[in-house]
Amino acid sequence: MIALYRRFTSLDRSDRRLLLETASLMALAWTGLRLLRFPTLRRILDQYVGSPTTGNAGQPHPSAIGPVRGVVTAVADRFPSATCPVQALVADAILRRRGLASELHIGVRVRGNSAVPIEAHVWVECDGAVVAIVAIENPSDFKVLTALRSQ
Repeated sequence: MIALYRRFTSLDRSDRRLLLETASLMALAWTGLRLLRFPTLRRILDQYVGSPTTGNAGQPHPSAIGPVRGVVTAVADRFPSATCPVQALVADAILRRRGLASELHIGVRVRGNSAVPIEAHVWVECDGAVVAIVAIENPSDFKVLTALRSQ
């Protein structure tokens, strides 16, 4: 526990802010998916994205994609209930808050001889890169049912 605290305090201010933002959004998304309908939770996150405290000075930076992917993955590793919808909603909200256009994809694939005949997955793409991904080899194997684009 002390090692985690030391690692956290060794981060620069912007990285600490991103980590805390990700952890709190992860808890909000996890709770929201259990208590609310998906469109309602998405509207709440849209209000967060468009809040006046955003502080998007200047142009959005595509270089933010890598750090967002890393932090979402790191927080999810310590939050066992962070399923793919939780991670995707969090990554989508963080990217959109930083002014980057992202797409939240919901897809399925059929598994022929598997014990699980159909598999569903949610992921985020931003600037052609997959940002939030949980334990799947290739998202292109999934047939996209819907893609929610940021506005």
